[in-house]
Amino acid sequence: MAPIAETKIVLAEGYAWILLEAVIICIHMLITGMTMASVRKRFFSKEFYEKHFPQYKQLGKVMKPDGGYPDDGQGRLADKLSDEDWFTFNNYRRAHMNYLEGGFAVIVPLLISGLSYTRVAFIAGLVYIVAREIYSQGYRRSGSKGRLVGALTLDAALLTLWSMALYTCFHWGNGLSGLQRLLF
Repeated sequence: MAPIAETKIVLAEGYAWILLEAVIICIHMLITGMTMASVRKRFFSKEFYEKHFPQYKQLGKVMKPDGGYPDDGQGRLADKLSDEDWFTFNNYRRAHMNYLEGGFAVIVPLLISGLSYTRVAFIAGLVYIVAREIYSQGYRRSGSKGRLVGALTLDAALLTLWSMALYTCFHWGNGLSGLQRLLF
């Protein structure tokens, strides 16, 4: 097997801003979760427990007014919410969970594409962050139909980042000949 050539990576001056965007995305994800936590506390308050589960005091640590954990919106506690509160709770939850589910799908390609296309990756990252907030607010306000503008915009940013990341990997790997040397 032929030795694989090493490559020295020289980062563009602006790459630090790509790293900052990755951190901002993580913080934004956390803030979206904190918004969800505030809705939990509002709906699953001590008064909620006293009204719907008067026996909670006898259950000790198992059931306490703690924001409804571990109910994710489909459990015993959420069943006691009004239809409007259940809808609101689940919309906040989906906005947060969708962000968590898509975190790696944006951060990894942002970091990779920023190596070769720093300016375009930075702009795509900004578009993604703004679109993700529009998505989350739309989802929280109107349910799945409220996320359309944000979803289309963040998907365009993701496709841009994925394309640049794939090409960066292909190019830095010296294309098919580099893959052939790696394997054989």
